[in-house]
Amino acid sequence: MINISRAHGIMFHHFCDDRHPRGQGAISADELAAMIRFLGQDRILSAQEWMRRALENTLQPDDLCFTFDDGLRCQYEIARPVLEDFGIKAFWFVYSSILEGSLERMEIYRYFRTTHFADVDDFYAAFFDAVITIKHSQRLRDPHARFDPRTYLENVAFYSENDRHFRFVRDEVLGPAAYQWIMDSMIERMGLELKELAADLWMDAAALRDLHATNHVIGLHSHTHPTRIVRMTDAEQTREYTDNHSILTRVIGCPPLSMSHPCNSYNSATLEVLRRLGIRLGFRANLTYEERSELEWPREDHSNVMRALEEKAA
Repeated sequence: MINISRAHGIMFHHFCDDRHPRGQGAISADELAAMIRFLGQDRILSAQEWMRRALENTLQPDDLCFTFDDGLRCQYEIARPVLEDFGIKAFWFVYSSILEGSLERMEIYRYFRTTHFADVDDFYAAFFDAVITIKHSQRLRDPHARFDPRTYLENVAFYSENDRHFRFVRDEVLGPAAYQWIMDSMIERMGLELKELAADLWMDAAALRDLHATNHVIGLHSHTHPTRIVRMTDAEQTREYTDNHSILTRVIGCPPLSMSHPCNSYNSATLEVLRRLGIRLGFRANLTYEERSELEWPREDHSNVMRALEEKAA
């Protein structure tokens, strides 16, 4: 059941049409429009108004805002026209390395598993087989590599057991370097190249400037989108967000004031870095309402809203 009793954001990532594939969790323009009507257009505040009320502590329980993570081209081409039709301005949280020509693998890997496997479970089977049969397999035999689907990422209700197991192996067993080695090996064995897979995945600077000029709000999402920023040193976290802040400031012509935490990973050091940079509003990636700061506003994932909409229609 979706939460309707406290102010929060709705979190979006992927969208699909004839050009952008329907991967796991992706929705169409029509589905986004149906979601807006289901939630109630009057409840969805434009980003600047939501921020103003949040900072003034005047948000009402029904107040919602829309947030888009990762700076994806499909968001700009598919979701933005729908928002404009409804007169909604959103938050767009962007990791900035892609604006400097970097091929950030997280999104490339997602596109790879979406377009070169029958479904996500087919990819998971190939991935787990690759882990077992290559040099990193010994890590799975470590007692700390025992996966418990009942407790790992238990707050993310829409993840399947395979989703949880994959993220556990990726983040808790392998770590970034080994995970990259495995995924790059799988891509190479299929005769593919990272640059080929990366074509048209992200917005460019011109798209971000267009969003900013039309009163959408651009915010931080780190520089390289690490999946476990809490494992970085304070200096590494500072560099992640300082670079992110500097690049986005240069692109849109003013310093960002908002952000969202990649993969919901942050700690007290993260919050201190963000405050030093002048960030005034931040979002988590779940609906946890425990005692929180101004940099930890809750969000509902769009997939939970979509599920509630489908249940109502059934």
